[in-house]
Amino acid sequence: MKLYKYTFFLILPAIFCLSFGCEKGKNRLEVADGLVKEKKLDEALTEYTKAIEANVNLAEAYYGRGSVYLEQEKLEDAAIDFRKAIDINPKYIDAHKKLAETFIKIGAPDDEFQKRFKAIENDPDNPLTYVELGVFYHKLQQEIDAIDQYKRALELDPKNPYIMFNLGVGYLDMGLYDDAETIFRQTTEINSAYDNAHYNLAIALHKQGKVDEAIKELNKTLEINPKYSNAYVVFGLISLNEKKFDEAIAHYNKAMEINPDNLDARYQRAIVFALQKRYDDALAENMTVLEKNPKYVNAAYNIGVIYHRTERLDKAMEWYDKVTKKIDPLYEDAYYNRAQIYSMKGDHSKAYSDYISYSYITKWRTGKDPAVVYKQDEIKEMFLQSVPMLEGQGKDQEVELKSN
Repeated sequence: MKLYKYTFFLILPAIFCLSFGCEKGKNRLEVADGLVKEKKLDEALTEYTKAIEANVNLAEAYYGRGSVYLEQEKLEDAAIDFRKAIDINPKYIDAHKKLAETFIKIGAPDDEFQKRFKAIENDPDNPLTYVELGVFYHKLQQEIDAIDQYKRALELDPKNPYIMFNLGVGYLDMGLYDDAETIFRQTTEINSAYDNAHYNLAIALHKQGKVDEAIKELNKTLEINPKYSNAYVVFGLISLNEKKFDEAIAHYNKAMEINPDNLDARYQRAIVFALQKRYDDALAENMTVLEKNPKYVNAAYNIGVIYHRTERLDKAMEWYDKVTKKIDPLYEDAYYNRAQIYSMKGDHSKAYSDYISYSYITKWRTGKDPAVVYKQDEIKEMFLQSVPMLEGQGKDQEVELKSN
């Protein structure tokens, strides 16, 4: 869930970023590169991270940090950073090479891409070879490439519900909910007993605000598979949107009764606790989620929000730091909230730096500048009036609730 933000007009020229945040990021990058040459890898990681915090569009910083992770055999972290470097600069040849090197180490001795390409070359009329490549792209969050492969597979086997389902999930990940609805409907028409297809159709409908239709599909999911835990999570989300808190809790409890390890249900239950001002219960639930999955970024962010709402600002800052420095450096709302706290404390330099990070990430994600600004003589009072909203409050998750 996005933060509640006040709307202002941008009054500071973009060139200020170049002299303030961007140059600072490049200076950190130079320091980090020097530390790598000295084999001081842990210190280099810190400097690369600081460079990213100063300028989230600095592809070289992601590449450098990824290279250190690769040397330290932290392969998943390395792959994430190389992918981010490529997202920023698709022509970054060295990053492509390093990403391929990382995949080789993660997978088998043979290059995983080449193995799938060769399978297509050897059997070009087999739709499943394209699906295999599509699934591999999908795991790398390259949804456009994945969708392209699923479509090629469907050209060879137009009525295959398995292929159609994967294409629908690709559309969901791209936020193309109308397309996802269409393909999941076709899937359920071909195989009416496909529980995952009914469930994901419900997600696509819910995303479009078609609640009654979503409920019908959730009920069909449970008719086919009464143990489909996540169906109750979505029922809980619907109740939460209607502010029926006790009903939402009952749905989340049912989900966890079926599957005690359903972290989405526990996370959503924490949101209800927070909305009921049962803050200690909400904190405990989110902590449990993080014990099970330390990378569950929304839970960490919401801990920060709870401390923020209850005016425990040092603790809130601690958790926003964890989000931006250890879990997801591109989590824009954490930068915005942290800017609020810096502003309230009168540290306008750091507030502005965080706001610039927020602005960069928002533009990177949406292609648009945020319709807000940091203006020293006005923003403090406006931040004081703003209470951050819990991530996930009033809407469902785009990633965690999908079933593959």
